[in-house]
Amino acid sequence: MDLRPGVVVNTAAIEEAAFKEQLSAARSDTERYLSRSEHTAHQLRLYLVKRKYLEMTADDTVRWAENYGLVDDRRYASVYIRSHSRNSPMGNFRIRMELKKRGISDSITDEILSERDEGELRKTLVKTVRDKYSYLNREVGLRRAAGYLQRRGFQYDLIGSVLNEAFRDSEERTD
Repeated sequence: MDLRPGVVVNTAAIEEAAFKEQLSAARSDTERYLSRSEHTAHQLRLYLVKRKYLEMTADDTVRWAENYGLVDDRRYASVYIRSHSRNSPMGNFRIRMELKKRGISDSITDEILSERDEGELRKTLVKTVRDKYSYLNREVGLRRAAGYLQRRGFQYDLIGSVLNEAFRDSEERTD
């Protein structure tokens, strides 16, 4: 690069050389990072910047990963919502917050949430509430279950119908 005293430094040329030097290592790090679990483009970019890659290297590597299907925000959102519909159910409000933190756009979140099977989610919630709170007396169980569902981000009308169905049997037993 002909660096010697008195020579004007071309910063663009230095940045271009650093970019080319880092690109291979950034792609290798990306493959290793993505092999462990699914991540969003935003998470990948943060990872690369944290690893001290140049911004332009991080941006180019994220584009490369997206082009080769290594990173797909829609796929990530779909897997996340499916997982949190079965294992630890979350309401749409909470899912929106969690996906926004991970860099998923509102349009992708809306699209994936519209595909969500609300009937299956409702059945899962009724089962979860029965499993967790059916051993308690009715008032305590209702209060705790309502708090649980609120913290999970469900809307009040859904909470009410789930609680009614989950505690319907306990109401008949106490009469």
